[in-house]
Amino acid sequence: MTAIGVVGGSTVSAVLAACSTGVALVGLILVRRAPAGTPRRRGPLLAVIATAGICAGFAGAITVRTAVVERHPVAGLIGHKATVVMVVSDDPHVVSGRGPARVRVAVGVDVASRRVGPVAANLTAPADGWIDLLPGQRVRAIVSVVAPRRADLTVADLRTATAPQAISPPPTHQRWASAVRSGFAESARRALPAPESGLLPGMVLGDTSGMDDQVSTDFGDCGLTHLVAVSGANFTLICAAVVIIARTFGARRYVCAAIVLLTIVAFVILVRPSPSVVRAAVMGVVGVIALVARRRSESVAALCTAVIVVMSIWPALAVAPGFVLSVVATCGLIALAPVIRDRLCGLGINRGLAEMLSVAVAAQVVTAPVVAMVTGTYSVVGVVANLVVAPAVVGITLLGTVGALVDPLSATVSQIVLRFTEPSLWWMVHAARTCANLPVSTVAVGDGIGGFALVLGVTVAVGSGLWWCSRPVGDRSGLVHDVGRLWQHVRGERPTASRPRRRGLPGRAGDRHHRPGSHRSTGRHDRGDPGDPRTRR
Repeated sequence: MTAIGVVGGSTVSAVLAACSTGVALVGLILVRRAPAGTPRRRGPLLAVIATAGICAGFAGAITVRTAVVERHPVAGLIGHKATVVMVVSDDPHVVSGRGPARVRVAVGVDVASRRVGPVAANLTAPADGWIDLLPGQRVRAIVSVVAPRRADLTVADLRTATAPQAISPPPTHQRWASAVRSGFAESARRALPAPESGLLPGMVLGDTSGMDDQVSTDFGDCGLTHLVAVSGANFTLICAAVVIIARTFGARRYVCAAIVLLTIVAFVILVRPSPSVVRAAVMGVVGVIALVARRRSESVAALCTAVIVVMSIWPALAVAPGFVLSVVATCGLIALAPVIRDRLCGLGINRGLAEMLSVAVAAQVVTAPVVAMVTGTYSVVGVVANLVVAPAVVGITLLGTVGALVDPLSATVSQIVLRFTEPSLWWMVHAARTCANLPVSTVAVGDGIGGFALVLGVTVAVGSGLWWCSRPVGDRSGLVHDVGRLWQHVRGERPTASRPRRRGLPGRAGDRHHRPGSHRSTGRHDRGDPGDPRTRR
């Protein structure tokens, strides 16, 4: 509902909200008129009412948000120039192209002569004067207002050729984060050679400003771009280390939870709240709540909660490729990876190798259609590239995180630690270059819904064929049974084995006992055939 409302606008979302509300009302009427003794009919109706109510709520919320964007004063300035006040929302990123260097930065903008709330926009400006701006900084500039390039709750695209006029400095926490990021990048440059020094800050802090263009292209061609986007793995590592340290000093459960929450907030500020970071942070908060409540953290419930919370607060992320890929990849790791691992182990593959294979295959399978829809390409070597670099990722993340934590205290110690990451970084750079230079590393499939449907269909067909061919000899359980086992895994239930089939032999005593109309005999055969698995205790 949120994505449809963002793309379709306030009119479409208002119609969807009305339809969902009507369905919920009809369901309520049917429930009230249903007889009291028909629980089987009330259950599905209540599920429909709950679903329609949630859809109506989110459709109504996105209707209000899109209406605010469509009627904002800045929207009426499209095609004109104006003096606007902007609050920088993210770090400026250099835009590739001919001519002088230019940057693109997300801002919150309002008209300087009118007292209205800010709305999201994208600004393209010269690098001089704009590249050093920090999130939270407030500036003024004369801009040309043009229509936005895509529907993502941005009111317009802004362009300027002048330097910004500073109104207020960035907040203290943003200055701290910028100092840590720049200090860590400088330590990496001093400790490592050129290609690797730009890759390390991207993998540890999501800072890709110093990343080599060729390395960035190679990572994109072989499906390794996710390694330079901070996600759940980084949060898991940081939070686990914090909990271990706190427990070592005897901290109680509530103290550990408070420390972890502060760590999550500080880490989000440090690495910037990109879509994947927001998703991972909300899931981390859900895990902390489970820790405080003395309940086991369920991955599926945590992911669903994260999506609902993010859509309620940041609805524009519904159409952000980074957020969609992060959610889809997490779904694959939760639902598919363990099932693929168990099947590979059943084929005699070592469990450690099966773990790596299952993670790489699951991530590639579920994200490939989304990547094709956004970029119009499919990475043929994605699984192989991820498997080749997998052993190096853990060491880089661990040592890099230690170096980032130590750097504010001692840059010399941080550089010594970072030197140990050079072999792993060298391996990643050259593995990505080798995979990207293969004759067929990527295939053009077309973007949009067509590319999504094509890659999804091919993936399902090939995956189903490989799954069927890998079935053990004699296993006659069908596709429905496989889907049932996958659903049981996602629900956390204990898988049920298929009922063993036995051949009926003529004259068998056990068959006479179950034959309709036969008399029950006495003696030891009353307890059933000892060889029948159903009668074993």
